[in-house]
Amino acid sequence: MNGISQIPPEPELDLVRLGRTLKRHALWILAFAVLLSVATFVLSSLQTPVYQASTRLLAAQSNVLSGSNLLGTVPASALIDAGAYREAALSNLVLGRTLKAAGLGTTPRDLERFARSSRVRTVEGKNSNVIILSVRNPDPDRAAEIANIWARSLSQWDDERVRGSFGNFRESLEAQLAVVSGQINQTTNRSDENLASLQTLRASLLRDIDLMRALERSATGQLSLIDRAVSPSRPASPRPLLYAVVAFLLGLTLAVGLVLMREAGVRSVRNADEAFSLTSLPLLGEFPEMPAGAGRTLSPEVASYLDINVTHTIAGGNPRIIAITSPAALEGKSSVAISLARACARAGKLTLLIDLNSRKPVLHKEFSITQSQDIVSALVNLPRVLPQPTLVENNLYVIPCLQPLENPPRLLSELFRPFITHLKESGQYDMIIIDTPPVLSVTDTLIMAPYVSGVLMVVREGQTDRRQLRTALEILKRVGAQTLGLVMNRVRESQTLPKPDKVYEGSSRSTGIFKPRLEEKS
Repeated sequence: MNGISQIPPEPELDLVRLGRTLKRHALWILAFAVLLSVATFVLSSLQTPVYQASTRLLAAQSNVLSGSNLLGTVPASALIDAGAYREAALSNLVLGRTLKAAGLGTTPRDLERFARSSRVRTVEGKNSNVIILSVRNPDPDRAAEIANIWARSLSQWDDERVRGSFGNFRESLEAQLAVVSGQINQTTNRSDENLASLQTLRASLLRDIDLMRALERSATGQLSLIDRAVSPSRPASPRPLLYAVVAFLLGLTLAVGLVLMREAGVRSVRNADEAFSLTSLPLLGEFPEMPAGAGRTLSPEVASYLDINVTHTIAGGNPRIIAITSPAALEGKSSVAISLARACARAGKLTLLIDLNSRKPVLHKEFSITQSQDIVSALVNLPRVLPQPTLVENNLYVIPCLQPLENPPRLLSELFRPFITHLKESGQYDMIIIDTPPVLSVTDTLIMAPYVSGVLMVVREGQTDRRQLRTALEILKRVGAQTLGLVMNRVRESQTLPKPDKVYEGSSRSTGIFKPRLEEKS
């Protein structure tokens, strides 16, 4: 592997990541939906059943007197559409009559409550319409009774409307008759031809008025009953099973939405799969979360596998010079550097561990070094004085940082390259591991990275920011550094690495060896 060729852009919508997120929370999502469904079923089952009874009326256009010689046709006001009947059915007049006939209260609040609980539907045809009146009531017989009363009240209103139209027409004829009669009484010449015409007109008006009175008494509206309401056998509500199914689907939707909203609000790297999808870098090791009080001690098994992976990743011979860094502070890079150095030493490799995290050095504390040649002396005095590292364990030497560097960027720019060149040419060590500052905190790592064999990027699960990780890798790429891969730290449960066989299981919960599929992707 020759580092990264290109860091893939972070997709706005990563379906694979969303699928993994939903899979990770599948049990919670299902539990939430089932709980909501069961609660809805139980609560709806405890509700009082409500029955719905419906009656149907046919509204057909009437042709009464249409085309007759009765001064034209029946007044056009007698012909109304289904929408008007719907408004009439919900009018205070019709509802008031209905409630009064049913023995219910007729206050404005009673009318409003009944209008909210009832329903009027219309089915419109070419020459006729169907009006459906539905009433809900806890008593099925009472629901049917009120629905039929409502239908009668609406029919009564329609009859009164039609009769009223004939009454208005009759009053118009009577007014005309009064005018004609007045003209006849004012005529003095009994032989006048106009008098005969007036008398003929009055006779015609009298006949029309008589006919209008007969129609006014006998005329009916457009409505006729199709079906009477009957007592329903099953309640219209509640419907516990239906409500439970709907609640389950809504619960799934709501739970998925909450999970995705939470996912969208989290900017940290959740696991190794996510880190790989963001960077296309192979995972070289996964250090599990250690118990409280373990300090900087990490799993020795994972460190050994990390040593093997790093060795096979870097082409060429010894010494292999590895810089350990991270995007930001407190992500465990110093712990990884110490663990990797110890693993290399256990493997029989002469290992040099250098503390160049000059702002916050920790190696001297970890190995209890109080007096020794530190990195400042090693840099400044070379080549007059050769580096004199401290042997702290078998095969493990350390050059600590005992004093802060003055102007580290300038010092490293001038002295780090000859220092590393001397270590390479000396051939004294098999592995040189450098603990460096975070990439985004200071420029020290960017100065050193081009001169080492490779860089390991430490990613702390649940803390390392995704954008910071990508930014750090982009910066390293621009300065010519070769990033070997990722090291996950404080992993709660490995998503990508196999778990150890129980027979050989030690203190680590993860073996630290990466699966071939990650290597193939890279």
